[in-house]
Order: sequence, then structure tokens, then C-alpha cells
Amino acid sequence: MSKRLNSVGMLLALSGVVSVGIAYAEPVPGVAAVKSMQQQSGCTGVVIDETGETVIGASVVVKGTTNGAITDIDGKFSLSGVKKGDVIQISFVGYQTVEVKYDGKPINVTLQTDNQVLQEVVVTGYGGVQKAKTMTASASVVKVESLAKLPVASLSEGLGGRVAGVITQQPSGAPGENVRIWIRGGSDILYVIDDVVMESTQGNEFFSRLRPDDIASMSVLKDAAATAVYGPRAANGVVVVATKRGSEGAPTITFNQKISVMTPAYRAKGMSAYDYAQTMNELYLANYEENPAYNNTEMSKYYMGDLWQKGYDRTAIMNMVNEKYGMDYTMDEINDLFNPYVTQGGNIQDYYSTYDPWDMFSHVQPMYQTNLSLRGGGERIKYYSSLGYLNQKGISDSYDYEQINIILNTDAYLLKDKSLKFTFNLNGNTTNKKNPANTNVFNSAMYGNSMPTRPAQWSTGLPRKGSPSSLLNTGFNNTEAYRFQMNSALKWNIPWVEGLSASASVNFTTSYSMQKQFSHDEEGVYDNPASTSTSSYNQNNSKLYQYWYNYKLLTGIFQVDYNRSFGKHNVGAMVNYQSQIRRENWTSAQKYGYPSTLAPQIDLGATMDSMSGSALDWGSSSYILRLTYDYANKYLFQYSGNYNGSLSYSPDKRWGYFQAVSLGWVMSEESWFKKLINPKFINMLKIRGGFGLVGNEVGNPFSYLTSYSQNGTRILFGDNMVSNVGWYVSNVANDLSWSSSKQFGLGLDFGLFNDRLTGSFDTFLYLNKGDVMNMTDDMVRSDILGMPNVPQMNAPYTTSRKGGFEIQVNWQDRIGKVGYRLGVTLSHWDERVTRHTDSSSDWYYDVWDTVGYRNMHDVYTHAIKTNGLFGNWNQMYNSVLQNSRNRSLGTMIPVDLNGDGQVNDYYNLNIAGSTPLTQYGVTVGADWNGFDLELFFQGACQVSGAMPSPFRCSEGYMWNYGQYGFQNAYTPSNPDTEAALPIPVNPNYGWGYSYVDRWAFDASYLKLKNISLRYDLKRHVLKNVAAIQGFDLSFVVTNAFTWTKKSYPLKGLQDPEYITTGANIYTSGGTLGSYPTQRSYTFGLTITL
Repeated sequence: MSKRLNSVGMLLALSGVVSVGIAYAEPVPGVAAVKSMQQQSGCTGVVIDETGETVIGASVVVKGTTNGAITDIDGKFSLSGVKKGDVIQISFVGYQTVEVKYDGKPINVTLQTDNQVLQEVVVTGYGGVQKAKTMTASASVVKVESLAKLPVASLSEGLGGRVAGVITQQPSGAPGENVRIWIRGGSDILYVIDDVVMESTQGNEFFSRLRPDDIASMSVLKDAAATAVYGPRAANGVVVVATKRGSEGAPTITFNQKISVMTPAYRAKGMSAYDYAQTMNELYLANYEENPAYNNTEMSKYYMGDLWQKGYDRTAIMNMVNEKYGMDYTMDEINDLFNPYVTQGGNIQDYYSTYDPWDMFSHVQPMYQTNLSLRGGGERIKYYSSLGYLNQKGISDSYDYEQINIILNTDAYLLKDKSLKFTFNLNGNTTNKKNPANTNVFNSAMYGNSMPTRPAQWSTGLPRKGSPSSLLNTGFNNTEAYRFQMNSALKWNIPWVEGLSASASVNFTTSYSMQKQFSHDEEGVYDNPASTSTSSYNQNNSKLYQYWYNYKLLTGIFQVDYNRSFGKHNVGAMVNYQSQIRRENWTSAQKYGYPSTLAPQIDLGATMDSMSGSALDWGSSSYILRLTYDYANKYLFQYSGNYNGSLSYSPDKRWGYFQAVSLGWVMSEESWFKKLINPKFINMLKIRGGFGLVGNEVGNPFSYLTSYSQNGTRILFGDNMVSNVGWYVSNVANDLSWSSSKQFGLGLDFGLFNDRLTGSFDTFLYLNKGDVMNMTDDMVRSDILGMPNVPQMNAPYTTSRKGGFEIQVNWQDRIGKVGYRLGVTLSHWDERVTRHTDSSSDWYYDVWDTVGYRNMHDVYTHAIKTNGLFGNWNQMYNSVLQNSRNRSLGTMIPVDLNGDGQVNDYYNLNIAGSTPLTQYGVTVGADWNGFDLELFFQGACQVSGAMPSPFRCSEGYMWNYGQYGFQNAYTPSNPDTEAALPIPVNPNYGWGYSYVDRWAFDASYLKLKNISLRYDLKRHVLKNVAAIQGFDLSFVVTNAFTWTKKSYPLKGLQDPEYITTGANIYTSGGTLGSYPTQRSYTFGLTITL
């Protein structure tokens, strides 16, 4: 909660009702009436906060009476009938209450922030809310008000580095890309949105499409002590979200508008066509090729193109080319070489000049985000409604993303005593995502030619076939999606048993998506600059693929809660029954042969290529228990249990019990501690620990049954040879049940110097058991029995151990009117393979045995060891060489590990994969007189990428990527032995497909993720405008700067934050050829009326 609670106090309505957001004037209990401050006699004064700003709406009363007032817009108050010696009590939400004895003089009061009131609360789900101070489990509270200020298209984008233990990644910067979340290295996360439990895939879709403006609270539950209440599927953590609800008071309208302009956060520095040709000839010579890559005639033409683009006239070009390359060009020949009608496909401007495909990004792309909300209510009914719109443009019309959100939350008390409460929630969104037809088209557009010689138009003005802009317009790949969640609940606070309540809720969640992918030949383009007709269109190359998906989830919950305090004993209990039914179905069809691109409909295709579809049903029931107890907020206890059954398993293995227990001790509440250590130095110190057993639902629904599929070939039966469908066994039954994870955790929370310095430390250890494994040959011989698959079972032992630690520290203070803050988060996790089988194995190569090692890298778990690059011949002469791969300087130096004089020694790399093991964030901020400036740095280390195949020279001389990669490589003209890449070579003499440790590169980075500047106009400029309750202006820069190590080989080609795949450049979202992440400049406006 912000310290500047007084600014939101400006939301006072003229009628005297104070209710908006989280700050409101609250009279001291016992005050039956509040008089207007405009009485002109008696006790007067002014109330300000620590910054010197006036506090609006503070409650001022004569203690023990009903005589009171509220401070006005200038922080002033006036009380009549006050006698000397009376005690004046001043209070405001979020500040410590002050009592002053009236001596007849005006009272000037400075309120201090009440850190106890401002303590974070953790939403644990199923209606559970705990103060962070009494929390015994590991959980983080996400500051959603900070996320709402960022120009994020997805809610997930703002979490990385800001929340300890949370890592985020997205495959590219294309509009509408979804973001994945890892919690402590686990990606199969459970999502709970308004108490509805959703599995990882659909949960991430719903979660990512929520707008930050509509979120009231978000908690990340990390260990078993926090997640066991969710039982199965909770082993990797839970994200709990609650949307905003109504509040009592006059209607409040909030309008938020963000406008962003975007450009790539990085840009490859491509070589000119002439420089590339020169470098290729250098490399051919260094690699002992018989002939140069480009002969003198070709080099002279590239030189002409280079000179022409530098502004030289043709006479100068002729003279310079003839002199440099010993040519005898005449002016007529020069003119002919520049004439496309003479060359008929080889003129200088179109074939020998430089056109960087990255120029497609020379313009900016906009993004618009709008949100309008209405909030209010009376004593019996409260409401919150919101309408949001987002539109993100791409580099061309082929890219676009549009999203509409709507929320309606209503709370109604059905009885006068407010014991019976009805809630009704609607939460929906629609998205429309547009992409080019081919998922790899961006790769072809950017790197489709070794030379950067593809202008958008020929020099004759005709559109060029094969140009980047043309390749982006060979069809579309569009996805429409509709997601909807409806929840209704009834809660009864049983009047004759204090603290006891019963509730029931029904939730219906559904989503529908339709993907339509249409690809065809380039249209309206010309094969060469002198063409008289457009390129031919082959209808057999046109293809339409369509995919429909439906998802339905029905959730029913019945719950009983009991919360009560007996003196210093605080007791809480929750018993819950939950049932879920999920139904999914999908259908796809693909046709070829469209004579026109005007009507891409599935029924108009000439040839049916494929049709498929399926359906899936799943069900689950849970009996849930949660018990909490604390004594005087000092000794803390929590127990959680979940008895869960799933239709994924056979009846005798269907049910599993998952539980956790955790304890806490707030040492700072002990009397001896307060005597020993001054509370002004350590005002809060808590240690906590827990142990639990949670699970993962492995396997598919009904996988314990043998499944059958239809054969596409028709079979003839009977005397009349009737055509029938044939069935076959597609999957033999598995013998699976819940996998499990034993989780241990210890934590420390602290507050120093009156909570100016706060923080926490967590450490954890997970023992994962029961992962899926194939039955061994001594159990079943699937090959002899002719089974279509090997039956699966749970590994009866611990297969991996995962552990780590998390640190979060925050400092905030003020110097006069200047407030400043510093926040640091550091998260580290690691995992080791502990066992493969229940019997010893004889590995063909020892390095294939990963027991005791990390098994994380996407490609290279073991490799030949190298030690830099050869820089001189003497060094090569005195080294062990690989005869076919160490033919020149700049090649890798192999290490002979066993000293046998041969380069064939592999070792286990034991390195991280593309998910960072260590991530950190640093927030630096300051505020003054309504201005607020914040810098957020995000970084990661212990993260590795896989070298893309062109940079391994699996394709000779870096193939089409050399124009960008040569600059990061050792070359004869740049003999840098510290270069990120070895010398480019012929694929027959390179290490391309070999397992070499250099191919697993370090992808560590540091990024200035956000620069935020805000100004609160209401504080000074508009403080006397009663109709406007809040008016904020903001400017945010995202992805401002990125720093990597010199050894990072993809500078300008890939954002290291999103190294998400292996070495294949053709996969969707690969390490090369993916849509670049964006740097955005966002202007924001938030008005509250």
C-alpha cells in the first residue's frame, strides 16, 4: 500500500461519504456522528503526513465523546465545545493514531505511517486470507498496482525478477504472444482465479489475458505448506488471483488509457553485400578452398553496387572498379550493367546492392490499451464492472492482436443482518490474433538469402518476388478465441455460532478457439525487374488448415469456515468439498487446391488432405481441510490436507492424500526479545518451516484402459461386401497413479528500523518420486507381444532432487520531501537426477549416465571439452588436434582429458538449460511532490542456449546467417581469439554436428527492463477540483537496454531473456528467425471521478 494514502483521500464526496479504493476516512468506534469542520470556533488545526502533504479525510474527535470532524482538502479541521485538557484523537487509515492534549492553541499534527496496518495479506484461495506476519508457508504477494502501471500485453510479463522464485519467458515479441511462468523451476503451475482451480494450459491462457487494472490481489504460493490444500497438480506452485469487487460509497469511475510506440529492442548489424563477399573470399582462402567464393568479375559488380549506394557517379565507379580489380569496363558496359532491361536479371541495383531486411522495422508499431471501470454500492449491494480493450500492431498487416475484456462482479446481502451474502461474477475475454501463414516465414523473410540483396521493389518499380515484405504476405494464420467464466456463490454467516459460516458455489468456465491457416504462392510479384507479367500462381501450392477447440469446466464447491479468537488464541478451520468435470473436444481439417485467394473456405478446396478430431473427458473430486492456529500472533501453526480422486487412474489407485504442516515463531513478539534488542532496530523477526507431500497428475484421463482408434482405411465385410470402419488397439493400458513430491522449506522474515528495511529468506528441498517410466523388459515384453506402445508405470523411487533459495529485501525511507526506495530479489534453484531405474545399468558411454548431474540442457548434456580458439601456428603445433577439424587458425582447441593423444573424450557438462537457475531484480525509485521515478533492472545467470546450426557451420560458412554472424566470429581480418564464434568453415571440416561444449553458450544477461516516470496532478495542480478524485500521468520505457557477455553469440539476433528452444532454426519460436522482442515507449493517463 502506498504511503501517500492522503492523496486518495481526495475522493471525499461532497455529501461527506468517504469510500473509495483502499483509503477512506473511518471514524473512531463509538463516534455516532461527525460534524462539519466548517464551524468557526473551538479547537482548530492542520493534519499532514511525513512528506508534509496535507491529509484529507482524517478523523478528528474528542476522545470519549461523539464530538468529531473530518479534515478538509487543505488538511484543516475545526471542533467546537472543546475544553482545555481534553484529549484530541486523530486517525486515518494506514497511519498511526495520534492523541494530543488540547491546551487552547491550534494543533498541528504529523501522522506517521502505520506499518502494522499496511502489512501485506496473502490470498491463499478458498476464501483464505492471511497476514504476511502470521503466514507460515512460502508465498509472495504480487504488487498488482505496480503491474497495472506497466504497458504489459500479458499479465505474466511483469512478474519476472519482481517476484522471488518466479521466472517468465515468451517465445518471441510478436503481438499476442503468450508468456510462460516457472515457479522454482517448475512450469506445470496451477492457476486459481476467483477460487476456481484450473490446470496449467488453460489456466495460463485465462491468467495471461486478465488485465492488471481488474486484479485486486495476486499471490504466488510456492511450497507444499502453501499449496497442499490444492493437493494434486500443485507440486510446482500455485498462482492465486482475485479480481476486484465493489465497495460501499458513491459510484467511482476510473478511466485508464495507455498508448505505446514500439520498435525492436535489438537490431542485427548486417554486413553490406560487398563486405560479405570480401569476407567469404578471406574465409575460403583460410580454409584452403580451391577457388574463391566470388571471382573478380563478381567482386567488381558487388563493388559497383557498394559505390553506387555511396553516391558515386558511373564514371567514378568505372574508374575505381577497373583500378581495384584490373577490369576493362567501358562506359557502355557500365551503363548496361545498371540497365535491368539489358541484363534481364543481373543489374547492379537489384542484384549487387545492399538492402537490409531489418529496414522493415524502420517504422514504429503502436499498441493501445484502454480500461474503463465502475465501482460502488450501497449498504446491501456492491458492484464492480470493467471494460477493457487492447490492440497491438505488428511490422506489417500480417501481424495484429486484439483483445476485449469484460468483468462484472456483484455482492448482495440478502438479509437485513447481512448474514447471507450472494456473489455473482462474470469474467470474459475475446482475442483475435493474426500472423503470417507459415510459422517460419519470419525466418525466411529475414534470412532467406546469404546476401542482403532483396529490395521490396525492383529498380523498375515492380514488386519483387522473394522480398521480405512479399514473403510476409503469402496467406495468414489467424486464431480467434473466446473465454468466459461465470461464478455464483452463497455464503451464510451462521448467527448463533460466532465465526462459523457455510458457503456453496458453482462455476462454469468455457473457452472456444478457432485457428485458420491459409498459405499460397506470392501474388502480384515479378520474377525479375524486366518481367512483363506477374509470377505464376499454382493452386496446388495453396493449402487451408482449420482447427476448432472447445473446453468446458464445471466446478462445484461446498465449504464450511470457522474463525474465532479466544483471548490471545486465534483459531481458523476450513472444510471443503470440491468436484470438477472437464470436457474437451477438437476437430481439424486440411484441404489443398484453391484457385483463388479471395475465398479461403474449407469447402472450396479441391483435395481433402486430412481430417481428424477427438474428445476428452476428465473428472476429479476433493475433500479439503485447512487448520490454522496462532497464539498472540506469536506461535503459529497450519495444517492442510487434500484427499483427491481422479478419473485418470484405475479405481484402486484413484485416490491420493496430500498434506502439509508448517510452524512459525514470531520472535520479536517475545518480551525477552524486546528487552534484549531495541524494537526500533528489529521490530519484526519470524522464523518458519514446513513439510508437505503434494502431487502431480501424470498420465491422461482413462489411460488405465486400453484405447482403440479407427483405421482410416475402409474394410469390406459380409456377403454384400459392406464397407465398414476398422478399429485397432492404439494404446495399451498404463498402470499409473499420482506422482509425489516431498517438500521441505525453511524461511525467515524480518523488519528493521521500524520496517524501513524489510525482507525474507527462503530455502527449500523437493524430493520428486513417481515420475512416468516405461515398464522394463522383465515386467512385459511389448516387442514380443506386438503392443503398439510400452505400458507405463510410476517410478518407485526418487528420480530427482530440487533445491534452492530466495532472497527479497526492500528499503524505503524519506529525506525531507524526497522519498526513496530500493528493492532486491534473488532466486536460485537447481535440480539433480538421483536415479534412473531400480537396478544397475551398464551405460555404453559413462557420460550418458546423468545420475548426480543436471539434466537440463535442451541439446548438450555431454560434450567434448574445448579451451578457447587457436591464435597462432606454434600453439597448434604443440597441441593435440582433431585432424579434420583443426585445419586453420580460429578453430576450437580440443582438450585431451585422458591423455591418450586423441580427441574423443566426452564429459558431462552439468549445466543449466534455457530456464535460468538464477534470476534477480533490482528496483530503484524516488518520489517528490507528486513525481515518482523508478528504474527496474532484471538479470539472469546460470542459463544456457544451444548454438543454432548455421553458427556451428552445420551449413557451410554460416549459410544465410553469415552476413550477421561473421562480425561475432574469428576471421582472418579479425583474429580475435576471444570471439564468440570460431572461424566459419566448410561443413566437411567443422564441428557442426559434434557434441562440443562451446555449442552450449552462456546466455546470462542484465536488462534495464523498465524506466517509469509518473506525476500525480491531483496532489497539487487539481487538488481543488472536487469532481476529479485522481489524475495520474505516466511515461514508461520497456526493454530499454540489455547487456550480455562478449561470449554471447546472438548479439542483435535474439533477446537472451527469451532463449526458449534448441538448436533448430526452423522450429516455431526458435533461437534465430523469431519476431524480435520490442522496446516500447508508453504514455499513460489514469483519471478517477
